[in-house]
Amino acid sequence: MPGKHGNAAVNGPTLGERVRSARKALGFSQARLAGEELTKGFISQLESGTVRPSIRSLQVIAARLGKPLDYFLGDEPLASGKRVAFHKLAAESAAERRDWRAVRDQVALGLEQSPEGVDRAGLLHLLARAEIADKKFEHVFELADRALALFDVAADPELAAALFMDRGFAYLELGQLVAATDAYESARDVVERHEVVDTRLRSRILISLGTVYRRLGRTSKAIAAYEPALAMASRVSELEVAARGFMGMAATHYDSGELDSAIANYRRALELFRRIADIDFELNALQSIATVQFESGEMSEAKASAHRAMSRAVEVGNVRWAAVAEVILARVALREGYADEALRMASHAEKLLDEAGDRIQQADAQGALGAANEALGHHSAADAAYRRSLEIYSDVNDVADRSDMAAEYARVLRARGQLEEAFAMLELAQGTAAKH
Repeated sequence: MPGKHGNAAVNGPTLGERVRSARKALGFSQARLAGEELTKGFISQLESGTVRPSIRSLQVIAARLGKPLDYFLGDEPLASGKRVAFHKLAAESAAERRDWRAVRDQVALGLEQSPEGVDRAGLLHLLARAEIADKKFEHVFELADRALALFDVAADPELAAALFMDRGFAYLELGQLVAATDAYESARDVVERHEVVDTRLRSRILISLGTVYRRLGRTSKAIAAYEPALAMASRVSELEVAARGFMGMAATHYDSGELDSAIANYRRALELFRRIADIDFELNALQSIATVQFESGEMSEAKASAHRAMSRAVEVGNVRWAAVAEVILARVALREGYADEALRMASHAEKLLDEAGDRIQQADAQGALGAANEALGHHSAADAAYRRSLEIYSDVNDVADRSDMAAEYARVLRARGQLEEAFAMLELAQGTAAKH
């Protein structure tokens, strides 16, 4: 039976032996290699194989010895795969927090390990989400295409559906509603064909489908998508503090070189973030139903749904969704003849949405402000609100909503007898006018 050194000869030198060899080749003492960041005792234990260094500590040692990090990982055949898994989970957790800089950093670290297939595709999907946040939609299409070409859909249908969702969202933001519908329906077909049970993913797909159906005027299909999405949404308490605690534990384990524990804690954090986010889907579905009912002329139903959405948003402390519901209630109040109340609610909601940084919903609130001011005979204030709404939609490149708002403003101008200005708004609504 071979002894310790016999095994090393077969399997190659251990991490500790590599460090010792590189240190002696430079004539460094253990104390000199340790420097200020580490200790002589730690270097001694590392070389004897009694401790495992963190990636951060090993990077310090590698840099001091003038060697690449991979040089010291010859006895770690699974290290690269574990690092990919860790950075992917870290990126997913950052995406849940909408920390897109951290997403990009973690994806870059994961791609440095040269992953292939599903692992690489998963990282590209996360990068696509960051690109969506930065409104770099053409790059989103490129990333989604590259990722889908890396694996068979049957190998990871959830990821394939998510990539189709990336495409759909980019198309939607560019105002290409038919293409967005095709992409979202592809995502839905994948989860149905492969019997994916992830209710959060299914809910997200159905809400997105409901949105494009509504914008295309397919009201019955929109309701048919929204209702099951709402039924899937979970009602949970605030779990963000616990999630962040698991994230801290994950980072601590990673620094200690305990990759399995780090990954396990990131998974716990990610699961909690996902449960928290289900509230967002529930509120989205509630307000979407109210919007469809309003656009269908069902005022009492829209009012009830909007009140339900607002009550739920207040219950969970979500100011943004409460403000979105308030905009719908302002529109209903205006239809019922309460222009002063509509103006008050729209003004309050617009302020909250501005503070929340939700520019698309803020633009919608500005439109409600314009309508309320017009009903009260405040034409200058109405003009300012409508123009501000169109300006915001243009800034965020929301072509579809800008078109709808321009058509609404055109009707207002035509009712006043300002036919030339109304015609200019109709051109903008049809996409033939210059971007305002």
